Amino acid sequence: MRFSLHPMRILSATLLIAVINVYVFAAGAIVPKTAASESASPKVLLGKLVTMSNRPIVVNGAEAITGTIILSGAQLTTPAASLATVQLDKVATVSMAPSSTITLNFDSKNVAVRIISGDATLSTAEGVKGTVVGANGAPRNVPSAPRPTDADTARNWGIAGVAIGSAAFIWALVGWNKANDANDKADALSAQLAALRACLAGQTASPVKVCTSF
Repeated sequence: MRFSLHPMRILSATLLIAVINVYVFAAGAIVPKTAASESASPKVLLGKLVTMSNRPIVVNGAEAITGTIILSGAQLTTPAASLATVQLDKVATVSMAPSSTITLNFDSKNVAVRIISGDATLSTAEGVKGTVVGANGAPRNVPSAPRPTDADTARNWGIAGVAIGSAAFIWALVGWNKANDANDKADALSAQLAALRACLAGQTASPVKVCTSF
């Protein structure tokens, strides 16, 4: 038996093997997209400004109103008749009094407020470190925000309260029925004794009357 090998077929097979090898080696060197994106572009925390009645305040020398994005390192100044709040989602809340100036630095784990003039307060979420330095340079205590009660917990407490109230009502109803039964029995016994006394009081020597109580 004779085999005929065409040169073009041999060349095509060789090229196919080479392409497959290149694809396999390249695929093995690919870095997952999620890991690369997370290491290359960390998430930046942004603050949101909320002003009283949407009145403008000054942020880094320019006027700003509710909805303005606040970056870490910003300096904020409130006028004499306006309050302002900076909301850091799930991290902290900074509240400024009127006629106040502060500088604000923050990330997802740390929030620092330095009061230049006036007054401000900071409330942080659980696990976030907060620092406030007053206008006199003295540090202040920073309270942690209370942990909210979720809907499931509130619903469970409500169901438990209804169950306890229902059980107490049932026990009260049973007790009331027992008390009524006891009163009815006492009244019946009293009536029987009264009838027996009346019968005995009317007893004569002859003929003898049989007194029964039932």
